[in-house]
Amino acid sequence: MPKVSVVIPCYNQGAFLDEAVDSVLAQTCTDLEIIVVNDGSTDTATNRTLLRYDREKTRVLSTSNQGLAAARNNGIAAARGEYILPLDADDRIEPRYLEEAVAVLDQQPEVGIVYCRARLFGAVDADWLLPDYSLAEMLLDNVIFCTALFRRVDWQAVGGYDPGMIHGWEDYEFWLALLERGRHVRRLPGRYFHYRVSPDSMVRSKEKRQKVEMFARIYQRHASFIGEHIDIWISRLLEKEESYITARLYVDCGQGLSDESSVARKVNVGRQTLTFPVDAFAQRREFRFDPADCPAVVSIESIDFVTTEGRTALEPLQISSNALFCRDNRFFFCTEDPQVYFALAAADAGAVVTVVVSYELVAVGESALQMIISSQEQQLRECLKNPFASIGRLLRKKDRVG
Repeated sequence: MPKVSVVIPCYNQGAFLDEAVDSVLAQTCTDLEIIVVNDGSTDTATNRTLLRYDREKTRVLSTSNQGLAAARNNGIAAARGEYILPLDADDRIEPRYLEEAVAVLDQQPEVGIVYCRARLFGAVDADWLLPDYSLAEMLLDNVIFCTALFRRVDWQAVGGYDPGMIHGWEDYEFWLALLERGRHVRRLPGRYFHYRVSPDSMVRSKEKRQKVEMFARIYQRHASFIGEHIDIWISRLLEKEESYITARLYVDCGQGLSDESSVARKVNVGRQTLTFPVDAFAQRREFRFDPADCPAVVSIESIDFVTTEGRTALEPLQISSNALFCRDNRFFFCTEDPQVYFALAAADAGAVVTVVVSYELVAVGESALQMIISSQEQQLRECLKNPFASIGRLLRKKDRVG
């Protein structure tokens, strides 16, 4: 019997499966098995791959399409390991993840969930800055991704994942079930999990409606547990605001800019690379990049354009912004709607299929405003220290503008 069973549901994701399996086979903990669950894939290439899938320590379980929660349950039911690690078919893990997580469960019987720090890749390249685990955070929203190690006996005790979570958040409901049993949580310090953000992943209003429906189901299933901590639930809900920041690329197709002609990404403070597919927008003319939806200090490192011929070094004809000022290659935005415009030659803009922006979100919100004030005070001190040099710079600037 293996120590760990890694369960990989796969629905039309055969193109990524080898990458996920390779990351498991590269683990320093080798006492494992891999169960790939073909959850009724309709993609011909995926079915062809799984029909003859022959990898070390790996077996394939084929079922009708039943959804992610049921696919995980089906895989775990067929598993022989003492510990379970779910892994989506398009994600991957670092080599030391299982070894360190298994050591925690082996040595600390009160612990039921072990996870780690994570990184986003694909359409977004950045650290995934989830809040630290606490019961208060978990009662408000999920802070533990699906790829965490747990005990198979705990899965049996709570009845597995709830197939009724049809819009997602099935891992959140499952973690709450384990917490309700008194299980503790540990997060490893290493950044061992890589979560793929697909190019067509966008901020959609319907997600909120679906989340309301799923959270209502979670509350119904765990009403007693949540009721025991109702003071935390209510106080955190009253304080809670949307914690994520949205960056957005607008495409001018000749009819002005609107959310309908844009692609959005959730972003964090820090460095990140965002990929925006724009080939679905006809008659592309110009682009506008909004690095955040609040006051921000931003350093844009590069803007790359990918055409049908591959990534190019197209130079924008003009870059402008509504920043209050720029200094040391930093844009200081005091507005709630930061904007950076970059225009290409008409022929070049029409050929662009993807825009890739690498930038650092240095500060946002109140922190950004404080940084702006500090930078202005520094400029004033420099001006007062050498007023004649400052006047000379102003006159030279005036001559250039004139």
